[in-house]
Amino acid sequence: MARVNFSLQENWRLVVLIAFFFISAVGLGWRLFYIQVLTSDQRVQKGVDQRMYESITEGERGRILDRNGAQLAMSFPQPIIHADPKVVGELAIEYAQILEPIINRESKYILAELTRETRYSYLQREATLQMQASVEDLDLVGVYIDEEPRRHYLSGSYFARGTIGQAGVDNQGVSGIELQYDEYLAGESGLEVAERNLYGGTIPNGRIQIEPATRGADIYLTLDRALQAQVELELSTAIETMSAKGGVVIISKPATGEILSMASMVTTEDGEIVTTSDNRAATWVYEPGSVMKSMTFAAVVNEGLAHPNTVRAIDDSIELFDEEECVGVKYDCTFTELGLTYGTREMTLEEILVNSSNTGTITWALDLGKERLHRYLIDFGFNQKTDLDFPYEASGVLKSLENWSGVEIATTGMGQGIDVTPIQMLSAYNALANGGVYVSPQIISSIAHSSGEKEYVATSPSRRVIGEQAAREMTQMLAAVVSRGTARKAGVPGYAIAAKTGTARKVQPNGTYEDEEGLYRYASTVVGYFPASAPELSMIVIIDEPADNFYASETAAPLFGDLASWTLRHYKISPSSDLVYSVSTQGEISNLTVDESESEEAQ
Repeated sequence: MARVNFSLQENWRLVVLIAFFFISAVGLGWRLFYIQVLTSDQRVQKGVDQRMYESITEGERGRILDRNGAQLAMSFPQPIIHADPKVVGELAIEYAQILEPIINRESKYILAELTRETRYSYLQREATLQMQASVEDLDLVGVYIDEEPRRHYLSGSYFARGTIGQAGVDNQGVSGIELQYDEYLAGESGLEVAERNLYGGTIPNGRIQIEPATRGADIYLTLDRALQAQVELELSTAIETMSAKGGVVIISKPATGEILSMASMVTTEDGEIVTTSDNRAATWVYEPGSVMKSMTFAAVVNEGLAHPNTVRAIDDSIELFDEEECVGVKYDCTFTELGLTYGTREMTLEEILVNSSNTGTITWALDLGKERLHRYLIDFGFNQKTDLDFPYEASGVLKSLENWSGVEIATTGMGQGIDVTPIQMLSAYNALANGGVYVSPQIISSIAHSSGEKEYVATSPSRRVIGEQAAREMTQMLAAVVSRGTARKAGVPGYAIAAKTGTARKVQPNGTYEDEEGLYRYASTVVGYFPASAPELSMIVIIDEPADNFYASETAAPLFGDLASWTLRHYKISPSSDLVYSVSTQGEISNLTVDESESEEAQ
């Protein structure tokens, strides 16, 4: 047999071919090993990602209801129009032009959404049913209709807006109760996983896995929807009649601190009167004026310094000279009763309050002393936030004791130089109505969880501020203020109402009481409780910057009386228990009626 000689030089092409196939086989083998062994899990997951999608389903937001179960806020499903830009692809420009007149957005903004590097892009949230029907009729590939919960306010978006608050487009609380209790109201999200086809649509009978969303808790407020509606109606009318900047009204049950109505309204630049998103009942600080005199006299009576019939000589001017600051350079320390000259007059403590005498109040405040007055004001709840813990609630401003002088005793005792919130002032009067016991205000009654569990909201323990006898004597004097004093227009026929007026100058942005034109701005307040003998309701009414007549006796008092009358009828409260009180507080109008400017500042 002949021997075959293999020559590499002559058969180099065959060698190259064999080497090529060998290297290709090795490379292909490695590639298969890499794909099927080393990266198989990642590729399986990539395939799953291409045909499966995950969708987060929002938990339905809990409702907000009034004390009687009337729904104030709840969520309804509302259409949303969205797209998958990867499916839309080259049709984006055409789709943008088609959708422009339907969803009322400029085509350039629609195009921007249709060309995003994402698989999900919103075209129109809060879509109308008409938009939904029109888009469905077009049957555009890659454009879809879904639903998401949207917040609705059943009594209108402006009803109790400052208190209830609002929820944003993503169903999250942004103000008011909606924000404060967002963690309770917001439900827990669920998850939906489904297969989709080439065009992004869900495959019928495709694998779907759902983790159900959990509904949020319902919040029951202490508010009364019917009363709130009436308060907003009458407050807006009063603001319009007096061409005022705004107003605040709070009505509560003094025994429990439950707030039945809380309204804050303002006049816009366009002259429209609306409820404000800012709950000024808790966030606004202002100098209250003579309504603070009740706290001063409550301290005087409780300390045993005087009683309603205690007589004292009161001058129409008084010198404040117990501190060096009051020696001619920094202050003119002679305080004179504004608009009235009567020399010296014998006046009972009740007459001082009935006629809202500034010099009479200062006289007794100086006897009380700064330490005791400061302590009582703290005990009445001033200079601290209430238990409402409302978003952006203010604590007010009461000067530290070491910074007090004779001037501060005088001005603070009659309600100037101290900043309070409306809810603080009403809570202090509630203590008088409760026989001297302070009860924290409350606006949340209970929280009903989706599990069926009901949680009741606790407040701070009540505390005694003044004695029961002192509280009774204060009620007697405040009832006299309504029957024959500055708050007569706050009265209700057949009932004894205990209330006090206050007309205070407002501090201006320049730090003084005069604006750029040299004019004063006023906040007019009436606060009290009723029926006087057994208080079931309390109220504060504030008219902010009435245009013409700024006295509380002429602005806030009539509104107080009208609302008190309506509320007494609404809750069917009998006047019979107040007949004795009504008779005891009747009398001739005093010959001395101090001009109710009560805001005169010690110079």
